Amino acid sequence: MMQQRIWGWGIGVLLLMAGCSSEPTAVSSTYVLPMTGSPAAFQQPIERPILVVRPVEMAAHLSGNGLVYQLSDTEVVQAQQNLWAESIQQQLTRRINLDLRRKQNRYWPTELTPALETMNAPRVQVRFTLFNGHYTGVAQVAGEWLLLDAHGGLQGGYPFQYQIPLEQAGYVAQVNALAAGVDRLTSDIASRLGLGVTATAPE
Repeated sequence: MMQQRIWGWGIGVLLLMAGCSSEPTAVSSTYVLPMTGSPAAFQQPIERPILVVRPVEMAAHLSGNGLVYQLSDTEVVQAQQNLWAESIQQQLTRRINLDLRRKQNRYWPTELTPALETMNAPRVQVRFTLFNGHYTGVAQVAGEWLLLDAHGGLQGGYPFQYQIPLEQAGYVAQVNALAAGVDRLTSDIASRLGLGVTATAPE
């Protein structure tokens, strides 16, 4: 009798394992922000003052690997199977730098690097408080950007907030809408820099 029970239990475990192994394995999708403009537009001689684009700062809930979606006024989730292919902070820093090279000609934007002398260069710091999909069918891109002098003194601070409608449901549409928000941001920054007027701190 005992042997029969053990045999029956063993058969049950084998069947359970077989059932588990037949379940489909979850597949992750990874995303990158699309770039705009021709690469040739970035290969320009350095004849302008350097402008350092500092590494982007993100609110804590936005800085993970997964794309972020706001389900309600109070609930925010980070996707487990839809991930950034590379740190979103790094992607945004690179995208902002390249966009500013293409959209204005007063400065030569560059990312921080130990090999480059940047002690006397002004700086741009961008901070994101929103960079997510939203249950109303839009992508939200919001935060502020700061213009700093070579010594870190604040020359100007500018809040930004964009809501980009998603063309369709899904994470691909969300990524494209977020990228469109970044494009608006860099156009606004380039316009301000191109004026050649030192910004004033917000009241």
